[in-house]
Amino acid sequence: MAKTETAGGRGSVQDSVYGALRKSILNLNLAPGTAISEKEISLRYGVSRTPVRETFIHLSKEGLLKVIPQRETLVTRIDFERIKQEFFLRESLEMAILEPFAALCRPKHFEDIARFIEMQESAAAAKEYVRFIEYDDSLHRTFFEAAGQEICWTVLNSMSGHYHRARLLSIWLNDIARNVVGQHKKLVRALAKKDIPAARCILSGHLHKISSEEPLMREKYPDYFVSDEENTFDVDFGGLQLSSAR
Repeated sequence: MAKTETAGGRGSVQDSVYGALRKSILNLNLAPGTAISEKEISLRYGVSRTPVRETFIHLSKEGLLKVIPQRETLVTRIDFERIKQEFFLRESLEMAILEPFAALCRPKHFEDIARFIEMQESAAAAKEYVRFIEYDDSLHRTFFEAAGQEICWTVLNSMSGHYHRARLLSIWLNDIARNVVGQHKKLVRALAKKDIPAARCILSGHLHKISSEEPLMREKYPDYFVSDEENTFDVDFGGLQLSSAR
């Protein structure tokens, strides 16, 4: 629930609404193609329409909402053409961060990463895929923090919404969380040895797998993805139940 709105606290209210709505979209609780309105969201979070309107503008710039003036606002469908660009950004920055991470990291960073891997294993066992992706992001963020490149992570995180949703679907559909954990362990071992070529090879395989899974995702959830034809949606506001065991 957002904080109570006051004249001096509008920024914090908008931050709360933005954070909650963005999380709902990224976690597929708001399914791609879902229509939402300022009135609906303002009632849901108990705020005026102003912070909601500003949130809509912000999320549309991130490619997560499509605002059609005087008509409707839609959660964007997942666009693989956009994913290619988001993936290019991610791969470029993640490959570039390995060397400075290896040079600047401290034992604490490896301890943090080991903890995130442990939590990922727990989430994988429970088939809690939303939590799994959150720990995955925390692990990768540690590389950037250790290298003193937090701005790069902020840019990467804010511009990877379509890629994030596809990752979540891929993990859920294929039940490959344990394989991802194994790749993380191999990557960390290479970085601990400061073997950058090996780390880059492992990371490349880790990142590229999603491109081969597009057909399965489209087959299972065709309405979640941009297609050549215009489809009309009648999507449950709840989206996927990604935290339950299959």
